[in-house]
Amino acid sequence: LANACFMERIDLSAHGFYITPDIGYDWKTGQGKPFSYYTYGAAFAEVEIDTLTGDFHTRSTHIVMDLGCSLNPAIDVGQ
Repeated sequence: LANACFMERIDLSAHGFYITPDIGYDWKTGQGKPFSYYTYGAAFAEVEIDTLTGDFHTRSTHIVMDLGCSLNPAIDVGQ
């Protein structure tokens, strides 16, 4: 199924964006606040689907975030 979607150029991913409030930057004066912070994330789910019944099972899920350098590594433990 994945190969058939690839051959037909069907995108199997989902995309989302968040509009950060209260940002702006004046390129002429070089002043302003273009972004509050930069983060990157990705998620992947392996799902098994029964095409006859429509039943599905999530076999595995992976979520990865890059939040930069830790401000306090002791707080990060367990989060």
